[in-house]
Amino acid sequence: MAAQTNGSTSGSVIGATRSDDILPKELVDEMQALFGKHLGYRTTHAKGLLVEGLATSATPRPSDGSLFCCGGLSHVRDINDGTTPKGIATRFKIDNDTYTDLIAHSFDGFATRTGDDFLAFLQVFRAFKVAQFLLEKAKAGAFLTGHPLAAVFVNSPKPNPFNYGTITYYEPNTHNKDGKVTNVRYRLDPADGEHLYPNDLEQLKKLGQSYLEDDLKQRFPDRPIVFTIQAHIADPTDVLDDATILYKSTTNVPISRLEINKVADDNATKQQQIAFSPTPDLGGIEGIAPSKDPLI
Repeated sequence: MAAQTNGSTSGSVIGATRSDDILPKELVDEMQALFGKHLGYRTTHAKGLLVEGLATSATPRPSDGSLFCCGGLSHVRDINDGTTPKGIATRFKIDNDTYTDLIAHSFDGFATRTGDDFLAFLQVFRAFKVAQFLLEKAKAGAFLTGHPLAAVFVNSPKPNPFNYGTITYYEPNTHNKDGKVTNVRYRLDPADGEHLYPNDLEQLKKLGQSYLEDDLKQRFPDRPIVFTIQAHIADPTDVLDDATILYKSTTNVPISRLEINKVADDNATKQQQIAFSPTPDLGGIEGIAPSKDPLI
């Protein structure tokens, strides 16, 4: 996904608490140390395309979106484990100046609760990748022991969908509506159901290097990608400020239909001009606000 590459700062100490100003820079540093620097691409979610479509509830609204592979490698094969989870970011536009964003990925939850923990998560795995020493393995093991969902994240299956529209996407962060007790996480369900390739490496190798992007470039407008957006409503006892803890609630309410029907023209340039945010009211939308989730 072409975009401006973030800057870099010096290294950091695992487990230290950082100021809000320093932490984002150190996260960028660590991701660039892990994935390398790729001029003209995002530090993470580097591979993907900007798309356009229409969100329909009571009133149809235009939407811009980005479908992407996670990780910081811009030219990696789509079947590589490092491109999982797959992701989607969607901007719902009321007008040119008013919008809200929804960012979701194909893993239900997140690896860590805080940005500091995510930095530590990146550090131990870079150490493990660079030096296959028992000490570094022990560090990784100790971190995963103390962060159970991070262990689930690392060890979970790495599904490969038929296309970007045949896998479910989960928003890990909680938002609240009208400042009241309606707390939600959103989920995007593929209208035609989930369709995933079997975990057969020989068969997967037959897929193209960028089969997901290739499909996007060929399918529109005849075969739009359609999702039902569900609001997963929290129970009073659900944890709202920790993306590693899944809701116990089973209440899901369909709220919108999202149809993606075009790859944006002048894609690389437009990707340079848009940045999606997990803060839902950043674009001027009233009546919805983020929770106290430290990842936001």
